[in-house]
Amino acid sequence: MKITAVLGSPRENSVSTRIAKKALQGAQEAGHEVRLYHIQDMEVMGCQGCGCCRKHNTDCVIEDDMESYFQDLRESGALIVTSPNYYSQIAGPMITFMNRHYCLSDKERKSRLQPGVKLIGIFAQGAPENYEKYQANYDWYLNTFLSKDMELAGKIIAGGDSDLSEDGEIMKRAWQIGNSL
Repeated sequence: MKITAVLGSPRENSVSTRIAKKALQGAQEAGHEVRLYHIQDMEVMGCQGCGCCRKHNTDCVIEDDMESYFQDLRESGALIVTSPNYYSQIAGPMITFMNRHYCLSDKERKSRLQPGVKLIGIFAQGAPENYEKYQANYDWYLNTFLSKDMELAGKIIAGGDSDLSEDGEIMKRAWQIGNSL
């Protein structure tokens, strides 16, 4: 199976990226192919609200790096999205990325994706392991993808005091989620 991952942190070795890479390691060890995107390195324009996608039942007409992402997503059985928590919310570039998924619904607001794509959300917050504090924000973000008939396969939230050692619970869980796809 092909897995598409979009890493939302601008920092190369961030908490959310390290956890995602562990999930991807598990997926690769299970024989899955991985297509990796770093939002920081992508040219992603915001949705223009033009409506061409729904009028013509097509992917977004904006010509940027989302074109190759949409192609990979259509061929994937799983999507991994990550984001650090900046000012109590998902990082701005990942919100822009999320908004561009508007084109994946038709005129009747039904998903244009094949149903059952597995979704994994990985989030990192500086606040200690008080996962309830920002839970609604993470759920709001993931709901855009779930509204496209994706199925939540896992969600990991790392707090500022999380143990990210190789044998720590978070890394073990990340590997297991990736390996079970």
